[in-house]
Amino acid sequence: MKDLEDVDNFEQALARLRVFKGPYSYAAAVGGNSANFKMALFAETGFSGLWELEDGPWILGLGDFQPAFIPALIAQASSIQVRVTIPRSWSEVELAKRSEWNFFQIEATDLLYQPLKHKVEELTSSDQINAFIDQYAPDSSTRPGDSELLFWHGIRDNQGELLSIGGAVRWKSGSTMLVSIATAPSARGKSMAQEVTSSLVKRLFDLGSPRVGLGVWSHNTAAIRAYVRVGFQLQEEFASGPLRLA
Repeated sequence: MKDLEDVDNFEQALARLRVFKGPYSYAAAVGGNSANFKMALFAETGFSGLWELEDGPWILGLGDFQPAFIPALIAQASSIQVRVTIPRSWSEVELAKRSEWNFFQIEATDLLYQPLKHKVEELTSSDQINAFIDQYAPDSSTRPGDSELLFWHGIRDNQGELLSIGGAVRWKSGSTMLVSIATAPSARGKSMAQEVTSSLVKRLFDLGSPRVGLGVWSHNTAAIRAYVRVGFQLQEEFASGPLRLA
C-alpha cells in the first residue's frame, strides 16, 4: 500500500492519529471498544480504521481521504457488507443509505455555567424513562439497562410528569458520552434540554471525566444550539451508512 502506514495495534493507531488530530483525539470515543479494533491505515493527514463488531465490519475515517483507504480495509474485513462512518467531505465514498450527524465535545474549561431555571434531578425509574423515550424519542441510542449507562437526569412538571431527560454513559473505550437527550414537544423552547445537558456534564466532570462527547443529527438545529450554549464544540461532521456495493 504505497504511501500508507499500516497499524494493527489500537494504542499505536491512536498515537499516530494524534499527530494530525491533536493530543486529545476523539477517535477513541467515536471508535468505541478497542478490543474490536483490527487495523488502521494512515496517510500524511488521513486515517481509516477497521473494527470487527458483533453485527459486522465497520470502517471509521478521519482527516483527509485517500483513494486506497476503503478498498484496502475491505480486503481485510470479514464481509463485504461494511458500514462506514466518514467525514462528509469524503464525497468519493458512496453509501447505500446516508445518515448525517455531528460529533461535539466539551472539556471542563469550556463549560459555560448558567443559572438553572428548572429543577434537574436524577432519574431512577426505568419504566418512566422508557415510557418517555417510547413517546418522544423512540430512535434514542440508549435505554435503561444498558451495560455502559452511568445515570439519567431529567426535569418534571409540578405534577411529576417528565418533560426532559438525558443519560450519561462510559463506553468500553473509557470515553464518557451523553445519550438519549429528549424533550416533550410542549416543553421545547424553554432551555430544558440545555439545562439537562449542563447538569449531566457537570456531574461527569465532578466524577473526573476529562471531556464529554455527544452525537447529534445534523438537521437537529435546536439541539445543536442547546449544546453550543453549554460549551460543546464541533469536532467533526460525519456521514454514516452501509457502503454501496458495486
